[in-house]
Amino acid sequence: MCWITSLPEDVIIECVARVPRRYYPSLSLVSKFFRSLIGSPQLYARRSLLDRTECCLYVTIYSHDDDYDRLYTLRQKINSSGDYCLVPIPSLPPMPSSGSYVAVGSKIYVMGGSCFEVSSNALTLIDCPLHTANHHLPNMPRAVASSVSGYINEKIYVIGGCRSRFPVFSEGPMDVMVFDVKSETWESKTRPDNLVFDWYSNSAVTWDDKIYFRVLKHGFVYDPSQDKMEKDDVLKSYHWVGSECVIEGVLYYYSTASKILRSYDLKERSWKRVKGEIGLSGTTCARTVTYDKKVVVIFEKDIDRNKVELWCAEIKLERDEQGEICARLDWCGCVFEGHSRLMNCLVLKF
Repeated sequence: MCWITSLPEDVIIECVARVPRRYYPSLSLVSKFFRSLIGSPQLYARRSLLDRTECCLYVTIYSHDDDYDRLYTLRQKINSSGDYCLVPIPSLPPMPSSGSYVAVGSKIYVMGGSCFEVSSNALTLIDCPLHTANHHLPNMPRAVASSVSGYINEKIYVIGGCRSRFPVFSEGPMDVMVFDVKSETWESKTRPDNLVFDWYSNSAVTWDDKIYFRVLKHGFVYDPSQDKMEKDDVLKSYHWVGSECVIEGVLYYYSTASKILRSYDLKERSWKRVKGEIGLSGTTCARTVTYDKKVVVIFEKDIDRNKVELWCAEIKLERDEQGEICARLDWCGCVFEGHSRLMNCLVLKF
């Protein structure tokens, strides 16, 4: 492969941009040159112009054996036309449990969390094309677990969180910590109010430069431009957990209790039941994300005390003759099993 490096760099980028992204981690191991190339913004800018960007689903799974979260990625099975499985990423270190995850381009920022009941103020940057982690970023102003977060205009906003994972329901301040991804600096915005946070079921989505989030029985909308926190009593009316699925201004989440897909119009502030029978049987916990204009639900099935299966469902949204949105199940299958628990799901496109 040494002859390739003798070519002009723009020619090499043109070639590598056409290579399926699943080969990038292996390609980065060939030489320092390719490692630098795989991590370069120019490569992904070219992939975007060539319409070669691909969605990639990352899942964090909590291990009961050592009290850490680990990252997995969804891959198509070898010699399979439609089946998928969650594959561990051995080059990435274990992460504190109940940390907050934010996707920015081809990178993931991991903030806070806890391990063995000790909360963390660490900030970790994961380079997804290289599958490497950078622990040398400045720590958060305070240690928190189970915070909610969002990315707006090159800044990450970390809201609230509790100082300890136990008890499960723990009171914490609604302070906002802001990380500037360009200058790599933190800023704190103190708020007078406190709120009870749950280490597992807090949820947030970002839309129209605002962060919509739910904490236990409370719903809020945070506007960073005005540093304004507004209650949303309609948003809290359903227990939407772990949803990062917003399509054309509508939040979607799969209700494990009702076994249906619900939608929330973020502009009109109204809930609807999405037509169509999805029927994901045996679901005990679910996370909902947007994947290439489709809704993907990752959900748990408890097999016994020591074994949990994770399943993946791909749902297509269509409009009927009356213009109502309908859901159709395109694919569903088991993608993981173990003594673990589903925590977070993120979709990146690069």
